[in-house]
Amino acid sequence: MALSAIRDPRFDMDAAPTAPEMIEEAERPLARVPLVLNKRNFSWLTGRISGVVEQPAPRWWWVAFTITASVATFGLFCLGYQISTGVGTWGLNHPVGWAWDITNFVFWIGIGHAGTLISAILFLLRQKWRTSINRSAEAMTLFAVICAAIFPGVHVGRVWMAWYLAPVPNNWAIWPNFRSPLVWDVFAVSTYFTVSVLFWYTGLIPDLATLRDRATTKIRKFLFGLFACGWRGSNRNWRHYELAYLLLAGLSRRWFFRCTAWYRSTSPRRFCRRGTPQFSHPTSSPARSSAVLPWC
Repeated sequence: MALSAIRDPRFDMDAAPTAPEMIEEAERPLARVPLVLNKRNFSWLTGRISGVVEQPAPRWWWVAFTITASVATFGLFCLGYQISTGVGTWGLNHPVGWAWDITNFVFWIGIGHAGTLISAILFLLRQKWRTSINRSAEAMTLFAVICAAIFPGVHVGRVWMAWYLAPVPNNWAIWPNFRSPLVWDVFAVSTYFTVSVLFWYTGLIPDLATLRDRATTKIRKFLFGLFACGWRGSNRNWRHYELAYLLLAGLSRRWFFRCTAWYRSTSPRRFCRRGTPQFSHPTSSPARSSAVLPWC
């Protein structure tokens, strides 16, 4: 058999695809799974999501609220018992510095850091899937910081003097001791809470404007319009919104690492009480309670 009679289709120039066919094959879009099934439009999505706020709460929500409110009431009872009895109920005494209060304080700060890490850092990394969990993560940060803010005030022992933790002007010219770790906790928690609230509230502005436009009563329209800050959805609004949200995300990330480093750096500090050197953790009860008030 002659070699010219043997034709391999792999080496046949007539069977090679032409240039237009290759361009058409390259430009063919990839088949993607739709994010929303049944070809729902944006109007249906807006109504479905806004209905969570506009419709009455379901029965299961009230059951869960009753259970959690009961647990919170028991926590208030325990705080009242601790205030009336003393900080010794937490296991605090002179040699013991790491008791239930400071460990719980650091625990709630860690929970707040987790929410900041999820929301802010994923936004800086441009992860699109964060939009499904960012609101819950930011709300977790806010409630965790609120829970953590309880312990510096109660850790003073004399809670009726906890307002001395803040540099409030008064006619006695009494100021807090800024070398006290307890005062550092107040400034750290207040700054962290302020940044978290601004980051959370800035992300809510477009949604508040949507609820304002869908409001059916004058009171709801006024309140949602007030918190929406005049949002109209223009290009200028979106440009300023994206810039502000990016700056707050970067500030939250910066504060996350700063606060973590601060808690690590304050551990080996040494404090003296009335001229007597003591080796104790800066967040222990003797060091903090005696250092927060200048007359002690």
